[in-house]
Amino acid sequence: MKVLKEPKSIVALFVFFVSFIVYTMTVAPTTSFWDCGEFIACSYILGIPHPPGSPLFILVGRIFSILPIGEDIGFRVNMMSPLLSAFSAMFTFLIIVRLLEVWQGKADSFEKKLIQYSSGVIGALAFAWSDSQWFNSVEAEVYAASLFFTAIVVWLVLKWMDDADAPRGDRWLLLIAYLVGLALGVHLLNLLALPMVFMIIYFRREQLSLNSAVKWTAIAAGSFVVIYPGVVKYIPKTIELYSFFPVLLLPVILAFLTVLAVQKKKHNYSLMLMSLMLVLVGYSTYNMIYIRSSLNPAIDENAPDTPEKFVSYLNREQYGDWSIMDRASSLQRSPNAHLYTKNIQNPEPEAVRDFFWNYQIKKMFVRYFGWQYIGKGDTKGPDGLIAEIISVRGLWGIPFLLGFLGLMHHFWNDWRRALSIFVLFIMTGIAIVIYLNQPDPQPRERDYAYTGAFFAYALWIGIGVSFLLEYISDALRDNDKLKRPAQLALVALLLIAVPINMLAFNYREHSRDGNYVAHDYSLNILESCEPDAILFTNGDNDTFPLWYLQNVEGIRRDVRVVNLSLLNTPWYIKQLRDQEPRVPIRLKDRQVDALQPMYWPDERELEISVPPQVREQWIEKLRQLDPAYKPDSSMGLRFVLGPTIQGQGIRVQDIMIMHILEANQFKKPVYFAVTVSPDNKIGLDKYLRMDGLVFRVLPVKTNGLNIDPDLLYKNLTEKYTYRNLNNPDVYYNDNIIALLGNYRSAFLKLTQHYLSKNEKDKALAVLDAMEQAMPEEVVPPAYPDMSILIGQMYRQAGRPEELKKRIDKLLRGTDFTPAQKSQFVPYYAQELRDMAAAESLASEILQKDPSQYQAYAYLVEILRRQGDYDKSLEMVESWLALDPENPMAKNTQKQLQTLTGSKKDSAGAGEEK
Repeated sequence: MKVLKEPKSIVALFVFFVSFIVYTMTVAPTTSFWDCGEFIACSYILGIPHPPGSPLFILVGRIFSILPIGEDIGFRVNMMSPLLSAFSAMFTFLIIVRLLEVWQGKADSFEKKLIQYSSGVIGALAFAWSDSQWFNSVEAEVYAASLFFTAIVVWLVLKWMDDADAPRGDRWLLLIAYLVGLALGVHLLNLLALPMVFMIIYFRREQLSLNSAVKWTAIAAGSFVVIYPGVVKYIPKTIELYSFFPVLLLPVILAFLTVLAVQKKKHNYSLMLMSLMLVLVGYSTYNMIYIRSSLNPAIDENAPDTPEKFVSYLNREQYGDWSIMDRASSLQRSPNAHLYTKNIQNPEPEAVRDFFWNYQIKKMFVRYFGWQYIGKGDTKGPDGLIAEIISVRGLWGIPFLLGFLGLMHHFWNDWRRALSIFVLFIMTGIAIVIYLNQPDPQPRERDYAYTGAFFAYALWIGIGVSFLLEYISDALRDNDKLKRPAQLALVALLLIAVPINMLAFNYREHSRDGNYVAHDYSLNILESCEPDAILFTNGDNDTFPLWYLQNVEGIRRDVRVVNLSLLNTPWYIKQLRDQEPRVPIRLKDRQVDALQPMYWPDERELEISVPPQVREQWIEKLRQLDPAYKPDSSMGLRFVLGPTIQGQGIRVQDIMIMHILEANQFKKPVYFAVTVSPDNKIGLDKYLRMDGLVFRVLPVKTNGLNIDPDLLYKNLTEKYTYRNLNNPDVYYNDNIIALLGNYRSAFLKLTQHYLSKNEKDKALAVLDAMEQAMPEEVVPPAYPDMSILIGQMYRQAGRPEELKKRIDKLLRGTDFTPAQKSQFVPYYAQELRDMAAAESLASEILQKDPSQYQAYAYLVEILRRQGDYDKSLEMVESWLALDPENPMAKNTQKQLQTLTGSKKDSAGAGEEK
């Protein structure tokens, strides 16, 4: 307890609690998208998540799931990340202070305490509130836990430096070994800290020489290889080849060798053997995967309950293999390869270098690094992602500049530790880029994987603060009255400019407070389905949150979620066949194991049989909706299926969809989530009816009856939950807003139906319900044309002011070019009959850009067609006043003058008569 009373410990606890409070204020209140729903559900039921498993995370998550810290189980498991990230921030503070102590000594004066502790606080909070670390810290994902292990390992090896010459010093290294083994049960990223650990040990124990450097490089490389792939891959392989006996024998052998080494006083050998033993003990959390899988939990991905499957699971074989160094192969398999080369099958070396530098390095690392400490752009590229590689928006580059000063200062004063931190930065940054060898594009931003590098740079931010404070101390060495106030003022200024500014800039974007989209959207998908339904889903975001609802909250367990990505794997097909609620699959195990993609170079017309009585029942149902409905002559589902694999074949999932539909014979209702892409629906579009967030597969063609208005209205206005979609205080990122567009599409489809039937009151009711559930101010439409479309529907339903309101708002709030603005002139002129507003906009456009005369020409033509030649001529004259030499305007003026003259002559002749 004496340690906790020391000033350094008090400040460290301050960093912990400040970080923890902010994280807790912004933590997700329930499940989130991507892997979070899966991890929460697996934690709650001790299930098996996607490879390679993260068993320690699941076990600790199970503990958090039963803590009485909130009603929502998702919230409880989420809280693991704020806690671990707050500890990471605390260790960041302690690491910065320890690095400064190397050349400054212990903080035995007020000035040293001010320099070291303020440096640690600013660096630690800068990391805590950096973009990616904060994102990882407010949801149930493995990356906050992985970074925690990295931070504590770095701190422990620095702590070892103090006791390196004492016998007790070895305990820190043994603890590190154990933590590395435990970290394997969360994520492999922690292994990348090992080179840095060995460098710290080398520089502390050895004299610098070529021989010693080569020796310790070999030791570090050997240790790395022993753990990966040694422990991680070859222990499971040994189980596969020789059963469990050799693996059970291994600890006994290690214990015997350790005792022997101690007896013979072989200190280094005994230390290495004990370290390996502790790595194995930590790694033993993977026993949970094998044991739990044998009990067949509701989520049992890859079913790794045999040695062969266990090895396949740990090796992530379902994801395939890739070359680490072959950039050309990664470019060839990139959907965006055409951006780099015209010769995709054999890309030029220049194209490969361009791909590596501009995409893998700049876009997939430098851009992410900039988000943390330089600034974050807001311009979206064609792919919908932030386009700027470097932007100073929000942060002004101050944290980066401070970190760069710290890097230089660190190398100047203690190049050994500085080089070690630099290696950590490279290994957890650029080395990951090289290892992943990612194709372009990725399904999501990948910044979360590089927080180890961002953590390393934050250490230099803290050291940069020290540099500035030391500079003031040296500059004002002879002026004690001014020195302390100047240092305190600088600390206050840097606190505001770096961590406080980062907190303010990042807070709204990283706050999940009140965000229930993943939970409610998934709930609404399930509630769209009739009892005992089969629901085909696309990927993580329309599957994992549904698993959470079914397995944690017990909602709609009668609905069988069938993930199309997993439907390509034998283990998943067998689970769908054998586990309740069962999916109709008539294949035996050997047939399932033999399934392969099928050669399919051309489009083929196929037919799935439909029981006659089912067909007649649905024809009658559709005629009740529309007596004029006419079914097609086909007695089954007749559709055209083209190749889905590089124009040459079809996937196992395509084969299985057809098999399930044939085996089911419409005994169970079958749905596709609206998030399923068109090429995953095997050409069944003409048989799909939108019921909200799902498409139901009908046994007859819809022939235009692609909604049931009463059912859709009930789903949208009675069944669905829209918590906080009308709350402007809740932040929704672009991905979520795009997803919420599926709600709007359903509302507008129903509105269009009522308008086509001239049921304007019902159309207005639907539009008002949509606006009440998700106002455009909170959930903006994906693009401006959608907002105008909503306004047009309001106008058709009898409320034209809604269209004018939307057009006025778009023109005020969007930075349109003159050409883009000219597209709004027809709305004012024709749909709103507001010629004054149309002319005012046309005049504004022409003043800014005389080449954009189409707006005036359009208005003149409208007035001429209406026979209002005088007003038309006045408008042409206004046009010429702005653009006197425009030949089209001059020609139109002559024509109108002739017409108005003829009109006046005719009027005069009439008066004479």
